[in-house]
Amino acid sequence: MTLASAAFGCTFTTRTFNIGQKTSLERQLMGEVEPLTEEEILLSSVRAQTGSLSMGALDQARLRAIAARRRQLFNRDDVDELKKDGCLGEGLRAALVARPCERSANSEAAALRDRVLGEENADRQAIIDWALANDPLLTAADRPQIEALYTRMLREAARPGEWVQSDHGAWSRR
Repeated sequence: MTLASAAFGCTFTTRTFNIGQKTSLERQLMGEVEPLTEEEILLSSVRAQTGSLSMGALDQARLRAIAARRRQLFNRDDVDELKKDGCLGEGLRAALVARPCERSANSEAAALRDRVLGEENADRQAIIDWALANDPLLTAADRPQIEALYTRMLREAARPGEWVQSDHGAWSRR
């Protein structure tokens, strides 16, 4: 090939493109997403047939929690970007809350924010449901305490500049 390029005067050039930020798909392809646990791998390999084994409430809650966590990982880059732009904030009861921001003026961006907000809040509730179902000492009456604990963890994990809501309802940037 080198001989051919020298004989005919051809040269090859390559272009390099640098992308500043990895998307969720790129993270998955590069293996930067949290690996599946052994339990998740075993659950994914079980195939139930109609009428054979019935799943208990704990198994259903676990499967919903695993699906919720997967979707959270998939949506993580959108959630992080919307939080960074001030469009989402960590509210009370472990819920993300829509905040007024410049991006929400664009209908497409507002639709993305609303979709991600709904999915993330549903996923958080599925994880709380699983935590309540998983511990025999916890009951539905303990839900407010679990939500308060999860809220505290989410506030502590918030990055500088992101909106968080205090227990008294006041909003501030972390």
